[in-house]
Amino acid sequence: MHFRGRERHTVDAKGRTSMSARFRELLHDALPAKVANHLVLVPWFGECVRVYPVGVWDRMVDAFEERLSEFDGFDAGEDESDLRRVIYGGAIDVHMDGHGRLVLPKHVREEIGIEREVYWVGAGRFLELWDPDALHARLGGDRATHLRRQLAALGRRRPEPEPVDGADGGARD
Repeated sequence: MHFRGRERHTVDAKGRTSMSARFRELLHDALPAKVANHLVLVPWFGECVRVYPVGVWDRMVDAFEERLSEFDGFDAGEDESDLRRVIYGGAIDVHMDGHGRLVLPKHVREEIGIEREVYWVGAGRFLELWDPDALHARLGGDRATHLRRQLAALGRRRPEPEPVDGADGGARD
C-alpha cells in the first residue's frame, strides 16, 4: 500500500477532518476491516502530522526499537531519549468514523498551525496532514530548487538498465 497525491479538506469546529475517499479505499482494500480505520497520528517536529495505519506503525516502531536496542534504557543518550519522546510521547491512536472523519486534538492542531483547512498528502507508506500555507512554503522557493537537485542526483546514481534480449539491436550468436 502506497499513498500518493494530495487533497485539501476542511477542519470543522470540533477538529474533525475527512480522509479522502481514495485514501480510505486504499486502506480498506489493503487491510482487514477491523484495523483499516485504526490510525496513529504523530506530530512531526512542528511541521505536519504523520498518519500511519496501525500495522505500518507497528512495523516501523519494531524497526526503530531494533536500531536502538544497543542502548540501555537507563543509559540512553540525549538524542535517543528525545527521539523516543517524539515517536512515543507524541503518538495518538485514533479511529475514523463511518464517514471517514477523524478528530485532530486541539493541542496537535495548535502545534502544527492547522486551523480551517488541511492538506492530506500521500507519502508512500503513510500520510501527512499539513497546514496549506506551511506546505506551500515548505515545497517552494529555495527548497524546491534543492529538491530538484536531489532528484537529479538520485537519477545519476542509478545503474543503467540491462537491455532486454533483442532490445539492444545487436546481432546474436
